[in-house]
Amino acid sequence: MWTPGLQLRSRPYLIESKLGEGGFGITYKARHLQLDYLVALKTPNQSLQNDPQYHKFVKRFVREGQILAQVCRYHQAIVRVSDLFDEYGLPCLVMDWVDGKSLYDKVRKRGALSENKAVAIIRQIGEALVEVHKAGIVHRDAHPGNIMLRGNGSAVL
Repeated sequence: MWTPGLQLRSRPYLIESKLGEGGFGITYKARHLQLDYLVALKTPNQSLQNDPQYHKFVKRFVREGQILAQVCRYHQAIVRVSDLFDEYGLPCLVMDWVDGKSLYDKVRKRGALSENKAVAIIRQIGEALVEVHKAGIVHRDAHPGNIMLRGNGSAVL
């Protein structure tokens, strides 16, 4: 796991914080040092390195990153993937920073969504999942904590 303040060697990113950790990946908030903008940077979870299937998981991580970089061009509810590189022996996927709150945080703070708002979010995320699935990827972690809401209320997976 990387810690805040780590400056990557192969790209000009500085790790600011860990956003989340799942069974397969860790997502960080990072800043591009030369252009001064935020990104979300995702790596495979290093705790899996001792798993005999780890090399297969890394191959899938890279392949899915490559596919998402193409699919995100066609649907606004799929976060844009802008780079894929290797750092400290780990593949790193760079995604746009979505300035907003997760669906989970919004519901926890403000309570249940209106029926119209809930249907709109379900529709946006459902359409995004259809595109992802058509490209051959199964999103294994679609839940309110991984659905971001932009300032205008649109949802991003």
